[in-house]
Amino acid sequence: MGPQVAPRWRRGLVAAVAVLAFAATAWAHPKLVYSRPVANAQLSRPPARVQVWFDEELNTKGSKLTVWNQDNERVDTGDGKVSLDDRKLIEAALKPLPPGRYTVQWRAMADDDRGVTQGEFTFRVAAPR
Repeated sequence: MGPQVAPRWRRGLVAAVAVLAFAATAWAHPKLVYSRPVANAQLSRPPARVQVWFDEELNTKGSKLTVWNQDNERVDTGDGKVSLDDRKLIEAALKPLPPGRYTVQWRAMADDDRGVTQGEFTFRVAAPR
């Protein structure tokens, strides 16, 4: 009976360590939970700003947001940063936007510097009818 107990115990310990290692890795990176405008939005009017919320508070120095037009020209005002009122939010004001396709690029660093994620999404502003 002794030889069978030790291998099961070791397998259980290995499984527990693997789960904890995966969980630590999964928690190490902020995850985008919502944006305004939402990804792939078709807007009839251009937004005045872009806002992106994450599942945890962000580092104010390591997180940023930029917005680009279809000609790869930057169209935000250069203030894309973590909100001091809500540290889960990165936002940027926008220049006046003509109709077209826009790409939002973001970089989010966890408040405790555990990890960084980055990504992008697009939205469109339709021509007036």
